[in-house]
Amino acid sequence: MFEIVKSDLAGRIGRLYTNHGMVDTPAYVPVMHPVKQTIPGEKLKEMGFQMIITNAYITMKQYGDEAIRRGIHDIVGFDGPIMTDSGGYQVLEYGDLDISPSQMAEFEMGIMTDIPIPLDKPTGFGLPYDVASSYVDRTLQACHDTIQSAKDNGQLWVGPIQGGEHSSLVERSARSLAVYGFQIMALGSPVEFMESYEYYKLACMIAQVRRVLTPSIPLHLFGAGHPITIPLAISLGCDTFDSASYMLYAKEDRYITQDGTRKLSEMRVFPCNCDVCTGYTPAELMSIEKKERTDLLALHNLYAIKLEVDATRQAIYEGRLWEYTLKKARAHPRLFEAVRVLTESHDVLYPGTPRFKEKAIFLFDHTDQYRPEAVEFRRIVSDFRTKKDTLYILPEPKTKPAYLLKRYADIPDDAQVCIYNPYLGIIPLELSDMYPAAHHLDARMRHVPERYDTFGHSLKAFLENNKFARIHYDYGNAFLSYFLGDMKCTEHFTKI
Repeated sequence: MFEIVKSDLAGRIGRLYTNHGMVDTPAYVPVMHPVKQTIPGEKLKEMGFQMIITNAYITMKQYGDEAIRRGIHDIVGFDGPIMTDSGGYQVLEYGDLDISPSQMAEFEMGIMTDIPIPLDKPTGFGLPYDVASSYVDRTLQACHDTIQSAKDNGQLWVGPIQGGEHSSLVERSARSLAVYGFQIMALGSPVEFMESYEYYKLACMIAQVRRVLTPSIPLHLFGAGHPITIPLAISLGCDTFDSASYMLYAKEDRYITQDGTRKLSEMRVFPCNCDVCTGYTPAELMSIEKKERTDLLALHNLYAIKLEVDATRQAIYEGRLWEYTLKKARAHPRLFEAVRVLTESHDVLYPGTPRFKEKAIFLFDHTDQYRPEAVEFRRIVSDFRTKKDTLYILPEPKTKPAYLLKRYADIPDDAQVCIYNPYLGIIPLELSDMYPAAHHLDARMRHVPERYDTFGHSLKAFLENNKFARIHYDYGNAFLSYFLGDMKCTEHFTKI
């Protein structure tokens, strides 16, 4: 059902197999209205979108039994995989609907959607804990009843995870749905978080869910339709995401870029080479009739979203998802706050990060001390033991691996030689050919020692595990002196 081809951090290149074909992930899933199909399904497929999502509740109200006779693929005019939202968004916006979860499940099975979603009770954002908990209970009951009545017909039922900002509810929801046997999970109610610029809370939710789910279960993110959120969501383990943002923004004459949105009326140049942007200037596009302008803007917005998905996918292939995500996180200060979740989620990021990569890692600032490769290398060094009682700590040379330098031959054989790197910590010469000790490129800058707490922890552990009587280092090295000046785990220091 879901095959992982390649991974980096918690992001995965995958293949999702459905009754109507395979979907390459990560994937953006455009929302397609079951009645007002502004952009035809054929055009979406031509643009490279392999799957769409449509609304089963609106389909039921508009078509009734006709939808069951024709099937959802004929109704919307799309012959690829289709996901159906059962009306959760309408519940969030307007309150409870005039239909039961069991009725909706029967309808979704009847229209033969590939990936149906049970009718849930979204928690949204800002609800008191007890109210949110009751909504989670209702969703879990509806999902339990739905999955029990589901037919073995190849449909992949989605478990909608609710709980909002209440992490314990999110975890309980995810664990329960996994036990029920849902093959895909979806994180519900993120739209309100994104509209409020609460990217940190959203990132916490995604990381919390990914901790609970096994890697074999793909994770969908509802309502994530802007390029700035996509790299972060993928890095934390989201595989698919849907949104109608491309059309909603277009109706307001808003133009999606890779780092935000712009009002069309304020633009002078299009920073894009899609068919729309090469065919019109901003002034020309602004001057045409509203409906045509909306349709053209929607096409551009789709191109912009897909470009970001493809760029993030390429970053996974290259093993540079960390670098790419941090670069994109600077698109907005509130988004950059969410980088903290990456630095605190080694347990989520490390399992999917290759132990060895074809390319050297880039190290830019103190944030990079928390990337999985650096954390894992420090863990390996923590297991290093030597019986030598003298330690030389030397600056990292340009030559890699460091043991190739002939000048180290002048150091007595009974002394332990280590080089140091602010991001990677202490590097015993014997381990200097390991990845990434010999496979990194640092920004040439002055490192403020107070920002490199991991270096202090790793150095202290190294000295405690190896009882050196003498430590030699350059007394003029402010970075090392900051950490060694207060060390009490050796008898004395010799500064050279």
